[in-house]
Amino acid sequence: MNRIRIHHRQRQHPVDAAALRVLARALLQCAARLEASCAGLTVDLVLVDDAACAPINRAAVGHEGPTDVITLRYAAIPGDTDGETAEIILNAACAWRQGGDRAGADRELALYLAHACDHLCGFDDQTPSARRAMRRREWRWLARTGVPALFTEEDGARRARRATPRG
Repeated sequence: MNRIRIHHRQRQHPVDAAALRVLARALLQCAARLEASCAGLTVDLVLVDDAACAPINRAAVGHEGPTDVITLRYAAIPGDTDGETAEIILNAACAWRQGGDRAGADRELALYLAHACDHLCGFDDQTPSARRAMRRREWRWLARTGVPALFTEEDGARRARRATPRG
């Protein structure tokens, strides 16, 4: 079984850690059917916003600006009990923006996580055909696992308050 740790590095879009953990476990099980080494990974899910994502994207991938998700896999450190580990940087602000509403944002964040699990299997999206194959697999995994409510209600309420004219 995977050990999953969640780190909230942004506060604007609160995410239900328990729901995210359940989804991550289910998606990692799907990934483990393709790549057995995914079954024992310790995975850190790091929720960030655009400002926090941009420097990670630059350092890890060499791209400027924020992105939706970054997947990093690390070899086991001798003597460390965690074994192989992975870090998945999830841009909650991007998911909220791209999703359009709460249900859409939930689907978007779930898709980012599925995409990260696909990368953990060793797949890449460097060509159009590889991208299409990954996307089909990710949607199949999400159809199997379901998409839970990931963003908390308080986030939607806060957005509604900000949108209400004051006067």
